[in-house]
Amino acid sequence: MRNYVITTKITAVLTSISFLITLLVHYCWLGAEAEFWCNVCLAIFGSGLLAFLTSYIGYTSEKRHTLESFSYSTHSLLHFIIKYNLSWNLEKKIDFFLEYEDICKSTWDSNLGAIYFLIDPGHKKFRYIYFNIYKPILNFNQMVSKSVPHFKLYKNGEVKNDSVMEEFVRMIEKLFMDKITFKSTLNNGQEFIGNCIINKLVRTIEGELNGRYYAMMYGKKQSERE
Repeated sequence: MRNYVITTKITAVLTSISFLITLLVHYCWLGAEAEFWCNVCLAIFGSGLLAFLTSYIGYTSEKRHTLESFSYSTHSLLHFIIKYNLSWNLEKKIDFFLEYEDICKSTWDSNLGAIYFLIDPGHKKFRYIYFNIYKPILNFNQMVSKSVPHFKLYKNGEVKNDSVMEEFVRMIEKLFMDKITFKSTLNNGQEFIGNCIINKLVRTIEGELNGRYYAMMYGKKQSERE
């Protein structure tokens, strides 16, 4: 996206300058060569306008492709994270985090780095993507990475302190799992209290990807239609 943005901005400036020069030559230069230079400036303006339109169309296509790639790679991570279950025993939870750590996340990182908007004052659009989608998952990844060396020692039999491992697991779970207690009333008037376990990380990120991010990717009109 960045290359298309740079090209689009440069060609926009050159096209505007050549158009202004054409107007000045046409209305202010009364010499014999005025028509010649006016034609030269018009040729530059025409080629500049064509280059601008080409680069802008390329940017539009690349923007959609880049945002889709980041969305797909994010969904891929969330698809794995959603499998986590609080009812698992300690061994299975540790195996889950070890398996998650082995997932290659370089594509996900590079997809974020490729995002660069043509019109983004104060980098508000990019900051939204970074802080509302990328950063929560990054925090989860970093917490898992910090705990993985201890999990490996536990799996290798070098450390067999279950209480310590359970504390590492609880620290990670606080980042992405939540237990909600709710009260409900039955038709007969009897009240009961229940618990609902949700993957708050997946729920939040999915909401962003299917909401504002989707509108940025495909446009507000298509987002509203769907």
